[in-house]
Amino acid sequence: MHASINNNHLANYCKNAVNTTFVMLSCLAMSAIAQTNLPPLNERDTAMTMPGEFNFASVGDLMIRRPASQLADPEVQAVFELLREADLTVGNMEGELANLKEFNGPLNGFVGTHEVAIDLKAMGFDMVNRAQNHLLDAEFAGMFSTNALLDDAGIVHAGSGKNLQEAAAPAFLEIAKGRAALIGMHAPIFPEHRRLAATSLIGNLGGRPGLNMLNYQETILISQEQFDALQQVREGFLQYRDNYDNPRPVANVSPTTGINFPASSSGRNDPTYRVAEDGEIPGTVVYRMDTGDLDRILRNIRNARQYGDFVIAGAHIHQSQSVMELQHLSTRPPDFYVELAHRAIDAGADAFVGTGVQTLRGIEIYNGKPIFYGLGEFFREAQWELPVVLGNTDANQRRGMQQFARNFGGSTESLESLVAISHYEDGELTEVRLYPTELGIDGPDSRLGIPRIAELQHAQQILQRVERLSDQWGTEIVIEGSVGIIHVR
Repeated sequence: MHASINNNHLANYCKNAVNTTFVMLSCLAMSAIAQTNLPPLNERDTAMTMPGEFNFASVGDLMIRRPASQLADPEVQAVFELLREADLTVGNMEGELANLKEFNGPLNGFVGTHEVAIDLKAMGFDMVNRAQNHLLDAEFAGMFSTNALLDDAGIVHAGSGKNLQEAAAPAFLEIAKGRAALIGMHAPIFPEHRRLAATSLIGNLGGRPGLNMLNYQETILISQEQFDALQQVREGFLQYRDNYDNPRPVANVSPTTGINFPASSSGRNDPTYRVAEDGEIPGTVVYRMDTGDLDRILRNIRNARQYGDFVIAGAHIHQSQSVMELQHLSTRPPDFYVELAHRAIDAGADAFVGTGVQTLRGIEIYNGKPIFYGLGEFFREAQWELPVVLGNTDANQRRGMQQFARNFGGSTESLESLVAISHYEDGELTEVRLYPTELGIDGPDSRLGIPRIAELQHAQQILQRVERLSDQWGTEIVIEGSVGIIHVR
């Protein structure tokens, strides 16, 4: 089946075919493919239609475990006031929520108290992306508990659900100036994270709960000398192939198509390497997005465009450019991430909000729309460990999670973030204001991970770094005091 199939051929095939499960599934799959060739929407339906002045606030990950909106600290309240003053505020819900006294599911990883949901509403949050790698920390019970608590608090969420259709669909929110839509997505970090993916419900088949997953394949670029060395090692393995009754298949290799180097008996983590071409750097990872997943994501963005006045694509993605980078602290997005953001905007998104990496990345203005490739950690209460909180072990500031919370990768970059306020006038983006925050770098553990307005010198350092990371797109950030301003021409 090819994407070039037209709707008439599809209709005739499905109308005349024998009614079997296989044919039904084939028709559904072909229908999904055919939709990618639909004609463009009417021009009146492709514009951002929030009237007058419209302010969109976007932040990074909400790794939050306890309520914080009631804190009287003026620097904390100044952050929340930015969110409350915006017409629409969006973040990424990193982790799960549950009533810890009554929850019967497994408590693992990042799980906060049920009070957080209504507290996020009090801070000013309207919508959150739920497609993220901690979705099943407390298994399906935790996912459904979190979604229900967000529903009860009046926070609209996208990116997860009881099946793939629900997880992939846009979530809508009615506000005074119009209808907002959010599509959430996530790319797995490790092969085992594919278990987070929801599956399609077709009749009574499938329908596993989970998130809207964007899968991919990756190839690592190497030098010709490195290729020759790997081929020599590979051939050394293959001379023993005839010792086994059922040896693994052997594919042909070349510097341009690559070499698949067996690294495990299961084959789940076997990397592919190819020789870098002119201008390419060895160690770079080349990602190829799954076309079915990408088509589904773009289809739902397009659908949201028709019905929404303002459309946000939210992506939780950790992938780095090179094998030499510390993945969660990768400061520049890989090429596939830039392509994804551009295609999301082309499909109808008014803003692309990227999270995942635990540091800041650059900002691009693409066709008059903002792309935030990494807004960092808005909340980072990773030190809040359930075994300690529930009395199963002793508090110990030398524990690995404590280092992860305060000094990840030997740096405090994970404790620096931004509140981005995108300002529109009659549907046109005119400027983006960036407000740097810090998460209690020098404070006690009781306040660690709670956002505060960064002091002047620290704020300017953060903004200068974001400006440097935005240089590849020619984005100019004017620094006025502790605020960065992107003027959109």
